[in-house]
Amino acid sequence: MGVIGKTLRFTLGLALGVGIGAAAAMLLAPQSGRVSKERIQGRVEEIMDAAKSAQREREKELQDYWEQEIDIRHHDDSGKKS
Repeated sequence: MGVIGKTLRFTLGLALGVGIGAAAAMLLAPQSGRVSKERIQGRVEEIMDAAKSAQREREKELQDYWEQEIDIRHHDDSGKKS
């Protein structure tokens, strides 16, 4: 069997496996598609809220650090004589 034949058999087997897997998932899913979608959407919202909260905290940390650096440099510059 040549390379083309092996590739064709592999592709057909893969397509058949994907089809059987998709059908099994639809038949054996513990909840309806709408319930799954709502759960996924709720989880995505939780993740987004957590990410936004972490972003705000990090922005505050960086703002505080920046202000501290400005104060230190301003203090150092004001102590120098021209």
